[in-house]
Amino acid sequence: MKNRYGWIIAGCILALTFSGCEDIGDVTTESKTVEADGAESVEVNLKMGAGELRVSGGARALMEADFTYRSRRQPPEVDYDVSGGKGVLTVRRRRSGGPQFGNAKNEWDVRLNGGIPVHLEVDLGAGESRLDLSELDLRALTVDMGVGEMRLDLRGRYEQNLEVSIDGGIGSGTIYFPSEAGVRVRVDGGIGSVDAAGFTKEGHFYTNEAYGKAPITIDVSVDAGIGSIDLKLD
Repeated sequence: MKNRYGWIIAGCILALTFSGCEDIGDVTTESKTVEADGAESVEVNLKMGAGELRVSGGARALMEADFTYRSRRQPPEVDYDVSGGKGVLTVRRRRSGGPQFGNAKNEWDVRLNGGIPVHLEVDLGAGESRLDLSELDLRALTVDMGVGEMRLDLRGRYEQNLEVSIDGGIGSGTIYFPSEAGVRVRVDGGIGSVDAAGFTKEGHFYTNEAYGKAPITIDVSVDAGIGSIDLKLD
């Protein structure tokens, strides 16, 4: 009898672990709006951890976002402060008190204001990111891909040079550039492959035809682990 109960308990543990039977609540969506409050420029930090992230322009406020998660988990923490005309916006995943079994859904849809200069930092531990930054007044970008897949659209119009830093981790990334801007991409690390049609390769550097001629330069540093990078010109 004891052995029978032991097998039943062991079976329940395996079911909770591998079948996603833990009751972590229904899927819910929470919307959040942050006003600029007079900020003339803003630093935006998105610290997601694991999940699916979408970032785009089109917000009337500084940020308009929808967060989708399981109802028994806590929504992301949003902090915003303005000092001396500069705003600092941080959106971070709240730490859970225990292990997360089952389908721990976590999706962020973040829209930012395209009329305010922004320095953007994205930290995605594991998952998928779709970063359409073409409508933003982007001044600097740092991305930590972690483990997963990234689609990054930089086909905007820039009034000054742009510096981009990407830590590739294990995964793959596709980056879209405007052909009228000068583009230089430095790729370091043990990357699996680089697909760069329309670019000239010299050592670790990939440059387009407009590099050194166009008034605006997009300078990208990619420190990639195991994976691939696809560079595309519009």
